[in-house]
Amino acid sequence: MTYLDFRSDFLSRPCARMAETMAKAALSPGAFGLRNDPWQQRLEARTAELLGKEDALLFPTCTMANLAAMIAWTRPGDTVLGDATNHLATSEAGGHAAVAGIEYRGLAGTFGMSPLAEWQAASAPPADAQRASVRLFALETTHNRGGGNAIGGAHVAAVAEVARAAGAHLHLDGSRLFNAAVALGEMPARVAAGASSVSVSLNKGLRAPSGAMLAGPRDFISEALRIRQRLGGGMRPVSMIAAAGLVALENWGEVVADHETAARLREGCRDLPGLAPVDPPVPTNIVLLRLAPCWGGPEAFCRRLSGEGVLAIPFGADLVRFVTYRDITRSAVDQALQALAHLANTHERQDDE
Repeated sequence: MTYLDFRSDFLSRPCARMAETMAKAALSPGAFGLRNDPWQQRLEARTAELLGKEDALLFPTCTMANLAAMIAWTRPGDTVLGDATNHLATSEAGGHAAVAGIEYRGLAGTFGMSPLAEWQAASAPPADAQRASVRLFALETTHNRGGGNAIGGAHVAAVAEVARAAGAHLHLDGSRLFNAAVALGEMPARVAAGASSVSVSLNKGLRAPSGAMLAGPRDFISEALRIRQRLGGGMRPVSMIAAAGLVALENWGEVVADHETAARLREGCRDLPGLAPVDPPVPTNIVLLRLAPCWGGPEAFCRRLSGEGVLAIPFGADLVRFVTYRDITRSAVDQALQALAHLANTHERQDDE
């Protein structure tokens, strides 16, 4: 069976120009130093420019970039403050605790956004030496578990102001920041302006095979280089990865196509029995469906859906996640909607019997 795979946008394939540029880079002379590769240097300079930061550094993954940022901004025993459903807290294997030696304190929020008063109260200086100090705030845009909600520059800047008042920095997990920029109609640098540091993935909607970037002040990136090496992320050679990243950054606006197919999927599910699309304030390329109890849970639903030739992932107690990317065309969405409709209507008839 051939599947329509909505599990993640990191399944996207490079465009022809990206593949050609990677092949060209593969034949270029190698570089010995950790930042000597000309392709890497161009990628890091372009990333810093796009994000409005002094410098940037190539990483194997956004998870490692996030971890390096946490290590660089904190000391063991410190606290990171952020939404309880941030990727940092839910999906990075506890690296903040196991490697950085810091705790993560989760705030209640809606679609990845918590009221400023919550940030202020949670970051108040400790009354005595028995409590850990909050040294870092963390935001995520787009917000994965918030249904792909795009959090914009105004909110990032407001949270950053609270962080500064508390003597802390703000790290922005911008794995899908370019999706946020397109959805909000803001330039990437505007979205990231308030953050002390920002990470972005190259291998999701931007279609590079791998890689992520971390951007921030020059001295911060110098420290991140040392941390990256300590974490085993000092890759060489990197010309092919960097070349793909350069092409990806030329075409970041094209993620709008993924937002359009996601909107088509979301709207097409609206009238299906037992399925309720989640509507984030600023949607992008992630679609969450809330399941009625009759489905028996997300795992059971996804198993049945795979039998219809469509792959999605369980995403909580009653949620299933779909992610669109360039390989998911309008036709693919329509086929998926047919499969969902067949599954939902068949399930409804069985419930009525």
